[in-house]
Formats: sequence, structure tokens, C-alpha cells
Amino acid sequence: MGVAGWNAFMTQEFRALENRAAEWESEALDLLTELVQFHTVAPRDQEGLTGCAEFLRDAFKQRGYSSATYVKGGAPVVYAEKNVGARKTLLFYHHYDVQPEGNLDLWHSSPWELVKRGGRVYGRGTSDDKGPLVSSMMGVELIEDVLGKVPVNVHFVVEGEEEAGSMALPNFAKDKAEFLKADGCVWEGVGAIPGSPGEVVCGLKGDAYFDLVTVGVPHFARTDAHSGDAGAVPNAAWRLVWALSTLKAPDETITLDGFREAVRKPLQEDLDALRDYQGDAVTRFKHEYGLDRLLAGREGLELLKALFLDPQMTISGLTSGYQGPEDMTIVPAAASAKVDIRTVPDLTVDKLEKMLRAHLDARGFSDIRIVRKPGYEPAKTPVSDPFIKLMHGIMKEACAPAGTGVVPMAQGSGPAFLFAQHAPLCMAYSYADIEGTDCHAPNENMKLQSLPGSMAVVAAIAERLAGTD
Repeated sequence: MGVAGWNAFMTQEFRALENRAAEWESEALDLLTELVQFHTVAPRDQEGLTGCAEFLRDAFKQRGYSSATYVKGGAPVVYAEKNVGARKTLLFYHHYDVQPEGNLDLWHSSPWELVKRGGRVYGRGTSDDKGPLVSSMMGVELIEDVLGKVPVNVHFVVEGEEEAGSMALPNFAKDKAEFLKADGCVWEGVGAIPGSPGEVVCGLKGDAYFDLVTVGVPHFARTDAHSGDAGAVPNAAWRLVWALSTLKAPDETITLDGFREAVRKPLQEDLDALRDYQGDAVTRFKHEYGLDRLLAGREGLELLKALFLDPQMTISGLTSGYQGPEDMTIVPAAASAKVDIRTVPDLTVDKLEKMLRAHLDARGFSDIRIVRKPGYEPAKTPVSDPFIKLMHGIMKEACAPAGTGVVPMAQGSGPAFLFAQHAPLCMAYSYADIEGTDCHAPNENMKLQSLPGSMAVVAAIAERLAGTD
């Protein structure tokens, strides 16, 4: 049998597994219905976070796992283990906390109720990350049903503060380091819809988040002043705008002192992986956000590097002065900006905080306060790692006839750096899985079509990992 014939055979085998997964859809939706009902915005919803953790602990026990909650420094971490004495161990990371619901008037149904509509299920957490958690749990049950037993030892770590800095997870990772040792880690779920281009993502960028604040005497007025006094009273808004303008140029170059020198040069294998990229990122982002042109006209390798290799700096929010419908003539006494820096290996949060302080001071902006917020360090598994190759092979079968590529890091961030030293990790999905899911917006949803593919990919990972050397 030639390569083409073998690939066709393996794709056929995967489709059979996917068809079998459809039998688990009803149970998966029942479990997701229960999870979505818990209000789990961290740190706001303490009762909901605790209740959801306890529910998950019991749900794992009902499925034959040894499970418990870890409480130290934040929301409970649920950890569950199914040890079958296998040679290989497969680890799953998920989180049960969700983004705030935002403006309820923009939701077409309650964010805390699972609602089917138009081939999708709606509710907060359906896409990020309660839905993928359910798919992972059901995928393990699927392969257990197919083979009569789970072919690998299975560990789950499900935290409750991923959207708010993972405050408890460092303690868990330190105290339960042995639990994190595995031959592969599935990060926040996998998914594949046939005919849609796929991506295997080998890590996550870090996230350094700072508030830059101009407020308080003696540098700024004790209160907003009459704008007629603008010739005498310092304007906090202008002061902040001038400081922000020194951090990034109009051509999108980050101009923070020392920044460029601190960024590690991309590995050749990472650049080669991007050159082999199978999807159409330009079309994807234009469609997703309704754009006629991407930032700086980026396309091809330049766009892929910006998304998956290069650090980025974003102003995520600006606040100052009066924002009401009337005209109010004032000199603002305070202003603040939220600056979000997505980082890459070697560019740590500590380094960036020091760079930012030195940069502002060198330009006479010592009056601007820097408030460091919770963040994440970058984490990355080599694209040549055997677990990545295993995942790539499965995703090629799952997404056929569309192609599947490998990218070095996701655009987003998370606590993967706590796991990367213990296990190779990745996430994987097809474009169709994430299209229109609005995971951080009103009407968050998951395609029903995603469920069988996600479960089948999880089942295939467990089966193939068991057979590796």
C-alpha cells in the first residue's frame, strides 16, 4: 500500500471512530447543560466556582476516576486520575471559569442556560472551555468503550481562574508536580470538522498586562478642572497619550527600549513550519471580523509570523475625563490605559516591567504609575517533538481532504508554562470549529458538528499514544 493509500485507509478508520462518537452526543450535552448553569466568572462568583468544582469532582468519580479538589490560594483546582497501569500517560488541561457575560441585552438567550439554535449550542463556556472539557471527558469514554479499556493512564487538571490569572495553579503545580508528568498534554481541547483546514498549536505566548495611570497630586490636579484653566493645569489625558505614543510606531514597530534585543530569534524549524502552513489566514480573519484589509496589509509569512511567532503590544482600554452624551468642558485629573503585551520565549513579565519603567523614566514620564496585573509566561513545545508529530498525523486524517499545518505558538496565552516542563503539550482545531463561536463575546456558542470530531480526536490520541515507543 502506497502513502496515498495508507492515508486514505487511516482517514477511513478515523471516520468510523467519529461515527461511533455520535452515540455519545446526548450524554455530552447533558453534562454541558449542567456545567453551563454554574456562574463561574473568577473571582466574582465564589459560590458558583466552588459548586462547579465539586460537581466536576463528582462527575469524574462517577466515570471511574480518582478525583479531588485542591484549594490553596484561589478557586479550587479539580484533578482526576484514571490509572490503568499503562506505559504511557495522557494529561488534559481545562478550565471551568468563564469570561464575564457582559451586556445581557446583547444575548439572545441566557448565558447561563444551554440553548440549541441553528446547529449550535449557546451559553457562556460552550466554546471556552466547558464545551471542550466535556469533549475530552467523552473522548476518553469513547475509546474505553471501543477497546474495552483505556489504553493509557489519564490525568485531568481543571482550574477555575484561567481567565483571571490562574492564581491557585502555581501552588498546585509545585505541590503536585508528579501528577503533571505525562507523555503528552492536550491543552484546552482539540477539535476537527472534515474538510476544514486544521492547526496543531505547539504552545502559547505569554501575557504581560499593565495599567498605566496618570492621577494624583502634586503632578495632576486633585479634581477635574475647568477647561478654561488648561493653560495652567496639567491634563492627565494628554500626558498619558504622549507616553503611549513612545511605545509603538505607526508602522506597528514596538519601540520600547531594549525590547527588540530581548526577543529570541525564531528557530528555523518554526519558520519552516509556517512556510508549510495549510490554511488561508487572510481570508479567515477578514471573514471573522468583517475586515477588507488586515493590519498593515499583512499576508503570507509576514502575517503568520505576527500571529504565531512575534510578540505584540495592544492598548486594550483607555479611560479619562467625561464620557457622557452631553458636552463637559474639563481638564481631566486622571487617565489610565490597559497595555497588553503578548510575549515569546525569553521575554518575561519581570523583564518587561523593568523595561517599561526605565523607558518612561528616560523620557521624563516618571509621574506615570505602572500597575502590574496577573500575567503568564510563554511556553512552547518544539514543532519536531514526537507528540506534535502524532497530533499532526491524527489531525490530517480528521480534517481531510483539507490540509493541516503546525504553528509554533497560539496568539493567546495561558498557564502552559507551568506544564511545559513536565509534558509536551499542544492544542488542535479546524477553522470551522472556531468560526463564529464568539468565545469572549455575547452569544458564545459551539457548533454541534464539532462534538463528534472532538471526541474522536481525543480517542485517537489515547490509542496512538499507547502504541508509541
